[in-house]
Amino acid sequence: MRYFLALAIVLVTSPLYAEDTWRFLLLADWHSAEKYTQSEKNPDWFDDAVAKDVATLKILKANYGGELVLMPGDSNSGHWERPAFIKQNNPGATPEEAVLKAGKLCYSGMIGSFKKGGYSKLLMAVGDHEMGDNPWPAGSAKSRCQPQFRKAFANQFNTNSEDGRFLYETPIGDATSRPIGTPYEATSYAYRHKNALFVTIDAFHQENPGKVIGSQGSVTGTITGKHLQWLENVLSEARKNSDIDHIFVQSHLPVIYPVRKVNSSGMMMDDGINSSFWKTLRKHKVDIYFAGEVHANTVTQDQDSSMIQLVSRGNFFNNFQTLDVSDDRIEVTCFGQQPGTETSEGKYSITGKLLIDKSGKETQIEGTGELALLDVNGRHFYYNFEGDAALADNPIMGLSTTKGNANLRGRICSRIFPNLGTFGPHYAAITANVDLVEGVQGKAGKFTKESRMGVFAMGPLYGKQAVSYSLWVRSKSKKNQMLINTGSIWGKDRKGFFNLHLNNGAPEVMVSEKRCLTSKSKINDGEWHHIAVSMPSDGCLLSEVQIYVDGKLTGTSLTGQDLRLHFNQAVRMGFGGLNYSSKAHDRIEVEPFVGSLDEIAIWTRPLRDAEVASLFKSGE
Repeated sequence: MRYFLALAIVLVTSPLYAEDTWRFLLLADWHSAEKYTQSEKNPDWFDDAVAKDVATLKILKANYGGELVLMPGDSNSGHWERPAFIKQNNPGATPEEAVLKAGKLCYSGMIGSFKKGGYSKLLMAVGDHEMGDNPWPAGSAKSRCQPQFRKAFANQFNTNSEDGRFLYETPIGDATSRPIGTPYEATSYAYRHKNALFVTIDAFHQENPGKVIGSQGSVTGTITGKHLQWLENVLSEARKNSDIDHIFVQSHLPVIYPVRKVNSSGMMMDDGINSSFWKTLRKHKVDIYFAGEVHANTVTQDQDSSMIQLVSRGNFFNNFQTLDVSDDRIEVTCFGQQPGTETSEGKYSITGKLLIDKSGKETQIEGTGELALLDVNGRHFYYNFEGDAALADNPIMGLSTTKGNANLRGRICSRIFPNLGTFGPHYAAITANVDLVEGVQGKAGKFTKESRMGVFAMGPLYGKQAVSYSLWVRSKSKKNQMLINTGSIWGKDRKGFFNLHLNNGAPEVMVSEKRCLTSKSKINDGEWHHIAVSMPSDGCLLSEVQIYVDGKLTGTSLTGQDLRLHFNQAVRMGFGGLNYSSKAHDRIEVEPFVGSLDEIAIWTRPLRDAEVASLFKSGE
């Protein structure tokens, strides 16, 4: 702690660093540019809001420096094709016209403020909000306006306003700087700065505005065809140049699963680490892949290389990173806004550090705090109930509180159960009316119908990715009770979740209101029993899910038709009740849990038989 504090003082009082080192700033998901669409109307609040942006940027420049700013998408709201926006801002315009005009105002205003603040070089990738915000229903105006969203962005960020030339035309060896002849020729590009190559990728692929090509509608996250071949050529040429020490690639969507998420739609790149895109980055030894989208910080090392995925948060300047680059070192420092301050005050504290040292035969990587490397195979959620703490003393990223209290389904929560898993402290569970009693080992949580225990940060469920649960239970109830809830926080769909119930004493996995898998073992005898649930593979069938009781695999019965599992990504975890899920889930016939829970844990991978047996034997 003393080490970080000393560093914070040095960095805040001076932007200087070693002569052979240069710095850039990382600011993902800034989300503050929408106000610039109102620059012609100039409402009463507008000038003060812009002045606050400029003041914050001047402080960042003075205290932290930076020769450029890297921005992996999402600067605005982007709902410019909607009738309500058009009626208010540009009556009579077509959606295409409205998008072009709003984009010009938004991006020119944003760029102008950054220049006034001292940053004239912004390398920005389009995010889903630059493309209208996901999803993109086939045949909708939003889908139809993809070329206009892309053009509005490129005209301001990547084009010389005086002569209309593309700003980043310098070839990389024999490779063109951009994928000419593709829809991405003005939004994907490579740019050399000193000893580093920056490659910016537009990941939002569309084949036809009327054709559904993924879970998001007519647009999906992928790099393919000539776009991918261009990337291959650029990276290949860069690796031939001995003057390029580091390669940085940025796009908006994370690739490696899982990532932490806060108030996000949680979109990710298609096919993850198995995608041709990721394999191309790995092949050419990219150093860091930068992404945004999920409004939280996660650092992960690729399983087959030293490449790092750095997913970061920059919302409204409340979080940013500095990157200090030399010939053989990259040092990343994460700064978070101090609670109770305005960004224009410039009061930030160091919340994490990441060092990539390439000076030896093998690259050495070390991270701490918010930038500690995530163990993708680890226990991401873990609550052992050995003690609670005050919410006021343990602020959770993105959670609004009043005098240290938060409302969870009609109950005021002033306490937390710390998350001891790898997802860290922002995944603490806010709680009310859960008493601490004697548990399997140490303490356990005693639940009633009035109890609350919910996690505000989102995840980890996503698409077809496997998850596993483990916990200890003690109950005498014959009701159908909620143990773990993963209902979506938005919308009315009562499907795409992965809930664990205790139905008349039988552990039961429910994935929609009419489809469930029930164990043939009953454990509502008032004694402690261990339950584990595991998907044996990604996208397995419901019937293939494994339910363990007291360390042993049990027989199961299926209700409803079998189906292949695929999850909603807009999920917050809850324990003992519905907690954060949308009110649409109230119609599912399940009651709050009455009894005791202990040692709750969640993984994003299958559990092996031996692991489950060990958890039971050890009391974890």
